[in-house]
Amino acid sequence: MSQPHGVGSRLKARREQMGLAIEQVAAQLKLAKKQIEAIESDHYSSLPGNTFARGFVRNYAKLLGMDAAPLLADLEGLLPTERAQVALPSVREEVGVSLGSTLPRVSSSSRLPAVVAGVIGFGLVFGGVWWYLQQPVSPQLDTPPVEVVAPVDPVAEAASPVSSAASATASQVAVVVVPTPAAAAATVTPTVTPAATPTPATSGELRLVARGETWVQIFDADGRRVISEVIPAGGERFVSGRAPYRLKIGNAPQTRLYLRGKEVDLAPYTQVNVAAFELK
Repeated sequence: MSQPHGVGSRLKARREQMGLAIEQVAAQLKLAKKQIEAIESDHYSSLPGNTFARGFVRNYAKLLGMDAAPLLADLEGLLPTERAQVALPSVREEVGVSLGSTLPRVSSSSRLPAVVAGVIGFGLVFGGVWWYLQQPVSPQLDTPPVEVVAPVDPVAEAASPVSSAASATASQVAVVVVPTPAAAAATVTPTVTPAATPTPATSGELRLVARGETWVQIFDADGRRVISEVIPAGGERFVSGRAPYRLKIGNAPQTRLYLRGKEVDLAPYTQVNVAAFELK
């Protein structure tokens, strides 16, 4: 089998050898299907211009793993003859001509915007061609996006003890006592008594005042939990135990703590609105 001699035929033979369809090549090179067909048929007059044709062939060869240098050398003999670039007009001062009567002089400043627009347009076209020729070409298939696991928010971690403790308090409050059948049978005259509402203590070594809803948990020196609850806004609690105390207070900026009648400053122990410290 003879080796194809044309630039386009060599590219086409290599593409078919690799088992690539024209649509796949067009997608990789970001070209239209008809432009790939024009290259493989050596019909370069249907392409935007010789500069683009050279760039298309160079990128096509890179995609197929071919040496672009001999292809580009042969391409020069196949490219159509382009019209020579017309030089931009120079800006110069025009001298007014008098023909019996004074004619208005044409100032070069009136032609300056058109000249500037022409220079900008030429620069944009040249820049677009240069940008396209610098684009890398890779025949690899697109890979799926990698899932990125977001880091844990330290603010959420610091606030989590408040919500977990609140749920623990709710679970402690919702306790239902069901009498056994034997106890129910032993009762001759059942009486219904309303549930007693716990009354907060009105005295104690520690006093807590909640200006806003806050969560408080306190353990004494014996490891006994003297309080663990959510105090509503405007609420007040008194607790006692054996010092030193281990305290954790949510929404510390809206909470006031008093030890034996003296206020304790929570600001030095507060981080992300939660104060955790030991009080002696």
